[in-house]
Amino acid sequence: MTNARLTQMRRTARTAPSRVHARRAAAAAASTTEAPARRPRRIGRQRAPQRVQMSVRILLEDDVRLDAALEKTGLYLQDGVTEALRGWFKKLKIPVLPVPERPARD
Repeated sequence: MTNARLTQMRRTARTAPSRVHARRAAAAAASTTEAPARRPRRIGRQRAPQRVQMSVRILLEDDVRLDAALEKTGLYLQDGVTEALRGWFKKLKIPVLPVPERPARD
């Protein structure tokens, strides 16, 4: 396997939460509580904070260090990058600036 494929497999493993564990946790929670007579009203998914897509290339040695740091902290890639950027901004004393509003989609 090529290094690029191995890196892609590692990234996929660390960014995709395990659905099996989520199903088991939901089944365990459901078995401990009594099931309601009727199914509760389905509530839509909460809106996540607005994010901007960004793509960068990093050195292979930095990718290995990033993998190790994420495994050590237990964070996913998105959370690790966000935390690192916030720490860097704090170190440089970059203030939080207001975010311009995007035009609504039709």
